[in-house]
Amino acid sequence: MENRIVLCANCDANRTLAVSSSGNLICSSCSSQNWIYVSAPIIARFKKYDERTIQERVTVDRYIETLEKEVFFTPNAALV
Repeated sequence: MENRIVLCANCDANRTLAVSSSGNLICSSCSSQNWIYVSAPIIARFKKYDERTIQERVTVDRYIETLEKEVFFTPNAALV
């Protein structure tokens, strides 16, 4: 299992496994035991995910939703 690529929960990235002095499998970067083996097709999906793009899209969607909810009226209830 050593040198196998896994998804490290602490690093939030793909890392290789190493063996600690006590014999446990750990992340080679941060020495965490919090990792999961992910098959190749699933790893490809993680690489496509971009948090910044998602956040930008959510912000735009919320702004559009806010605009759709707002209705502007003049004092005598005529549409502006």
